[in-house]
Amino acid sequence: MAKLTILAACEKVIVDRQGLPSLISIFQRINVPMQKEPFPENALVPFPWVIFALWQHTDDELNKDFIQHTEVITPDGKMFAKMQTKFKITEADDRQSKNHIVVNGIPVWAEGFITVNVWLEGFEDDKVDYKFFVTYLKQPSEDTGS
Repeated sequence: MAKLTILAACEKVIVDRQGLPSLISIFQRINVPMQKEPFPENALVPFPWVIFALWQHTDDELNKDFIQHTEVITPDGKMFAKMQTKFKITEADDRQSKNHIVVNGIPVWAEGFITVNVWLEGFEDDKVDYKFFVTYLKQPSEDTGS
């Protein structure tokens, strides 16, 4: 069975001419300047980002169809995005699938962990997650100038 060996959220993925990916700015924490008013529900930072998954395959999975399920859950437990990616291994000398999914916007209406879940169709019990934290940065007080 295919095994997920890398799962990451990052700013971008660059794929070279040989098909080798480079992950740029892997997310650990997203710092968001805090406003005077709370963020409205469904507030987003308009910044595209990428979910990258690398699957390692066995020899008998050559030319087999797969469906990768991906979901993004906000810190308050809401479903932000849900996607499916179809793929297959066709190269006899390459036993890896490299999927990257662009997500438009980072949900910031709640502080805490954003969770990315990934699994293959038919293997829901093997769901893998990746988490990164949304942190609100307090602004200096206008009264004290600090």
